[in-house]
Amino acid sequence: MFEQNRMAENLFLRDVVALREVSRDVLRNPGLTAGRPQTALSIELLQSVLAAEIICVMRYSLLALSEDGLKNDRVATEFQAQANDERRHMAALARRIEALGGVPDFNPTGLGARVAALSRCNASFTVRLQQNLAAEQCVVEHYRMLIAFFELHDPETVAVLEDILRDEEEHRSDMQDLLVSYRG
Repeated sequence: MFEQNRMAENLFLRDVVALREVSRDVLRNPGLTAGRPQTALSIELLQSVLAAEIICVMRYSLLALSEDGLKNDRVATEFQAQANDERRHMAALARRIEALGGVPDFNPTGLGARVAALSRCNASFTVRLQQNLAAEQCVVEHYRMLIAFFELHDPETVAVLEDILRDEEEHRSDMQDLLVSYRG
C-alpha cells in the first residue's frame, strides 16, 4: 500500500483507515466490549461504516464533476454510478441501524472538515485514481473484518454487509481498470 508520507496526502484513505481502526479497536479490546449489550456494539460498528459510505458518496460525486469527469463521459458516468451505489449502501446501513434500535448518524464528527478537504484536492487525476484504489482496498478489508464479527451472531447484518462488499469489490476492480485505461 502507500508509504506513510503518501497516506498523509490521501485524505480519503486516511479517513477510511481511521474508521476501520475504530472498529478494530472495539473488536480487539475486550474491555471496550465487556458488559456492553451486543446491540449497542453492533450499532456503533455500523455507524462507523455509515460514516465511510458518506465520505465515499462525496468523493465519487466530486470526481464525477471534476475537470476530468466533465471532459470525459466515461469517467463521469463511472464515478456517478459509484456515488449512486454508495448512496444505496448508506440507505441499507441506515435501515439496519434503525432495525437494531439506533438512529443513523448522517453528520459524523469531522464531516465538515472532510468536505472542505475534498474540494481542495488538487492532485493529478491519476494520483486521485490511485488514492481511490487504495481507499477501496481499505474499505473491502473493513467490510470483511465486520462480516467476520457479525457472522457469530447477526445474519441479517451479515447479509447487508455482504451485499455492500460485492459492490465495493466491483468498485475496486473498476478503479483498477480506469487507472490502466487513463494511464494508457
